[in-house]
Amino acid sequence: MLPRIPEKLWKVDDSTVGDHFCLAADDQCYYIWEYTANKRFDFSPTNQLIVNLKIKPRETNRAYFKKQAIDHAAQALRSLVEQEAAERYLTFVPVPGSKAFGHPDFDDRMLKVLNQAFQGWETDIRPMLELSESMPADHEAKDRIATEDLSNMMRLNEHLLAAPRSIIVIVDDVLNSGKHFNVAKTLISRQFQDKEIRGLFLARCIRNSTSAQ
Repeated sequence: MLPRIPEKLWKVDDSTVGDHFCLAADDQCYYIWEYTANKRFDFSPTNQLIVNLKIKPRETNRAYFKKQAIDHAAQALRSLVEQEAAERYLTFVPVPGSKAFGHPDFDDRMLKVLNQAFQGWETDIRPMLELSESMPADHEAKDRIATEDLSNMMRLNEHLLAAPRSIIVIVDDVLNSGKHFNVAKTLISRQFQDKEIRGLFLARCIRNSTSAQ
């Protein structure tokens, strides 16, 4: 079962920003669904979608479920992002997965979601963020990588830095602590000091909830 696509994007506000300790109070972050931490894939349709989205590329026997998740996420973004804004004001920057290019499990799932979501639109999708080396995925690691270490591994691709549009939207699958957004925003804001930077997530991570979105 796939999660229902809501009528609007939800915004992380004063009541929820404290759940994501790496976010600043003035960060503008939006999300579609809520993913419940420490629950199985079958706890909710959103948990199912996120687990399937994170299927490793070399797990070819489960490729159908990964594609289904990419298709649904793309459909949601296309229905929730205004075409005029996407074509005139926004540059979309996907957050890279945990593996560097060339690794067997290198996964550009968020780039695939964006390309499919805005197919046929005049969008600026810019995979300018990349990793210098691979690291354990946060959702699989016993000890998650520290913000400082992630900062040392993430970099900007110098070949993709031509002038972006006025609003840069950092796009990722799950907003947990906000660490990846924080590091990405810091890198991008240093390069483009005159641009507004926002976050857009497929799901916000919640805890101790009976929610089943």
